[in-house]
Amino acid sequence: MALTAVSRFPWQKLLQRVFVRSTVYMALLLTVFALLIATTTFYIQAGKIEEEAREHASQLTVIVAPVAARELVQRNYRGLDQMMTSLASEKHVVSARVYGPEGHLVASDDGSRRRLPARMIDVDVLRAIFNNASYFRENSGHVELIQPAVLDGTVAGAVTVLLSKEELLGLRTAIIIQFSLLIVAMCVLFLPLVAYLMYRSTHGISQLTRTANEAAQGYLDANIPTDTPGEVGELQTAVRTMVTSWSKTIQSVEYLANMDSVTGLPNRLKFENTATQLIEFNPKARGGLLLLDLDRFKAVNDTFGHAIGDQLLKLVGERITATLNEFMDGRPGAKPFIARFSGDEFTILLPGTDDREQLAGLAELLLARISRPFKIDHLSLRTRASIGIAVYPEDARSESELLRCADMAMFRAKQNGRDQVMMFDQRIRDEARERNRIEQCLRDAEENAELEVHYQPKIDMISGKWVGAEALLRWTHPELGRVSPVKFIPIAEECGMMGPIGEFVLRRSLAQMKELIDEGFDLTVAVNVAPVQLRSPYFTDRTLGILGESGYPLERLELEITESGVMESPGYVEKQIAPIREEGVRFAIDDFGTGYSSLSNLATMPFDTLKIDRSFVMSMAESEDRRVIVQLILTMAKQLRMKTVAEGIETESQLAALKEWGASYGQGYLWSTPVPFAEFARIVRGQAKEGSGTAVAPELVSA
Repeated sequence: MALTAVSRFPWQKLLQRVFVRSTVYMALLLTVFALLIATTTFYIQAGKIEEEAREHASQLTVIVAPVAARELVQRNYRGLDQMMTSLASEKHVVSARVYGPEGHLVASDDGSRRRLPARMIDVDVLRAIFNNASYFRENSGHVELIQPAVLDGTVAGAVTVLLSKEELLGLRTAIIIQFSLLIVAMCVLFLPLVAYLMYRSTHGISQLTRTANEAAQGYLDANIPTDTPGEVGELQTAVRTMVTSWSKTIQSVEYLANMDSVTGLPNRLKFENTATQLIEFNPKARGGLLLLDLDRFKAVNDTFGHAIGDQLLKLVGERITATLNEFMDGRPGAKPFIARFSGDEFTILLPGTDDREQLAGLAELLLARISRPFKIDHLSLRTRASIGIAVYPEDARSESELLRCADMAMFRAKQNGRDQVMMFDQRIRDEARERNRIEQCLRDAEENAELEVHYQPKIDMISGKWVGAEALLRWTHPELGRVSPVKFIPIAEECGMMGPIGEFVLRRSLAQMKELIDEGFDLTVAVNVAPVQLRSPYFTDRTLGILGESGYPLERLELEITESGVMESPGYVEKQIAPIREEGVRFAIDDFGTGYSSLSNLATMPFDTLKIDRSFVMSMAESEDRRVIVQLILTMAKQLRMKTVAEGIETESQLAALKEWGASYGQGYLWSTPVPFAEFARIVRGQAKEGSGTAVAPELVSA
């Protein structure tokens, strides 16, 4: 079966050509036509021969019958035999016989006499005698006429003459020879001409068929010849134009699908496909990946608009490309693959370059180049970037895992202050897993009653009394144990959980502190507001709703906002807090000294209190500069008629210095660590019984 298939394959392939099939069809059609003509000619000629044979037989019998009738009457049988023998010698006559009135053979030619038995009776002869009518008997090779022999109106017998149709056999042979010669002449002379004409007329269709099949498989070739005359040539031209248009459209679609329209660099899809081929399809491949993310790029779009932002992205892409070309000049390794991965992120894949020092040097060079000003119209813009680095196959063996490693490293660079390079290592992977675990557990923390509010007292620096407390969130997980706010608060902000958590802290602290106020204690509570909460358009309405439901005296509430959160968008922050402040709530700037706020903003913003960051207070003894900064902050706040809170007081010397410089309130481990509400309430009630505002439970004075 296999051999048969192989042997037939060339013929099948040949028959796929249009002109070959057309020539074969034409040959078959001509053969059938020639056969039809030959058959028709044969039957016409055969009919004429048979007609002539009948006519000849009639002529002979008409002449012989009267003579035979007279001889029969006279019983001259010998004379009849001689006459029949003479008649049989005529051309085409095979035999001649005479029958008596009873149908018996009475005379015949010599040949018939030897072949036929005597006294033989012929039924057809009897019928002719009886009916006095002539009859023809015929087969494929002979025609025989039976003629009654009549004398004076009386049938004396019958005469039969048998003629041969040998001319028909010759005619058939001649027709067959003519037909064969016609076929041979057609094959030798006519078919090649037909094949050539068919080829000239239809060979373009074969090319069009191949082009269509290739197009169906995704391969478009616009180099289609247009040399065929007539409509096929016009069709070739139309298909060539169509394929050219398709090719341009497909190229445009592929460009749009794989290239970034803003920077002209490959996009994320193109990067993923290319990186997969370079990394996963080549187990021995080595190289590195840099993930570059512009720092605070959103501020550019918000300030100057997306058009300027897009131009900046394009210039950044060009600068990255130029830096890579300069870095790789003369170095071994494949050409770097640069792509705009998303938004303000760029990926740089360096096949063959897995040396961590080289990659770190390239990253530092990129940071230095990107930090230079970008000229856009009349603007001179500066931007910074954070870069994460991962290498393969050491860190990952797949495109997605390698990208994840670089992303974790880049995220750590941003956490460490931005404008940095971070190399991925196992420590970052472990921290990322821990972060993911914390995120998953934190989502159910409130529902599982794992969150609670602790309170750190706020002390009046003059009287030493506890005048309030700062509400601080704490989380204890059954498996993770006590999780530091330094770990879970940033995760909550990034994952969109800070809004519900912040509202939980506000509700809980208002409800608990209201218990003490209802008992007659003159206390205030300070609650932190995360920057992500302030950015929510629903912050003001939801906060006012919580305050209204609590029944808490709002003049005893202070909401703290970090200095960096205020400086992100001072105008928007002022708009958000104004309705709340009108209800009597006071606002404080937390961690003051770390957010680079300007004096003009500070003078105009509706804040009542400045909280000096603990890093300044705790380092006053070691740094003269820090002492000067703290003094300046306290002096400035006094001039602006703002209260001050010094955080992080742990020693008596710090307390004495801050009291001397005019700080309003103090907060720190000198008095108490943050404690649960039950402990805080117990201390407050205990102080009231003792009549002293400075009493501190010994077990709480600890770090």
